[in-house]
Amino acid sequence: MEERFSAESLIKLVHRYYPSGLHEDDPRHRQSEEYKRLVAAKQAAMKDDAAWKGFLQRVREQLPDCLQWDLRALRYDPSRHVRVYLPGTKGEQREKKCVVVYVSILAPVHFLHASQEVELDEERSHSEAWFPPFPPELQPLEAKLDALARESFSSVRLPNDVLFTPVPDLQVCNTGFGKVNLLHCLFSDSIW
Repeated sequence: MEERFSAESLIKLVHRYYPSGLHEDDPRHRQSEEYKRLVAAKQAAMKDDAAWKGFLQRVREQLPDCLQWDLRALRYDPSRHVRVYLPGTKGEQREKKCVVVYVSILAPVHFLHASQEVELDEERSHSEAWFPPFPPELQPLEAKLDALARESFSSVRLPNDVLFTPVPDLQVCNTGFGKVNLLHCLFSDSIW
């Protein structure tokens, strides 16, 4: 893997977008140069979503039996993501398994995780997330989606050891100081 995708390089990168030692509730947070850069990056990405739309179209064409749930909003996260369900999954099923693809807007990187959603009743559900290695029944979908992401974005898939590298001096959304990893900074703090 190239040096620019090492944990050390990515930690330096995320410090350009998140102010060290400042909680999001601190008024200085929104006034910081780092926060202003993050907002500018999100705004630029919202205006230019052609690659994302192209990726979703390729997923539809190459995986026509898979439901998709496109979660491209950049309000909270510096990434776009889509949940792609196993072939044959129906929306009304109580139990659904999928592979989720996240693509960062801060660096040409992506990651995938697997998820199982179970509807317990009309108001409650439970989800479980897996990081590689995925359950065997999800591995073909994982391989296809990883290839499509690489092809569509010229991005690098980050391995678990990089994703889970601590960045203890940052607070990201609902994840507090001492608990933040690169995963939260580059993609999302809400993995389900």
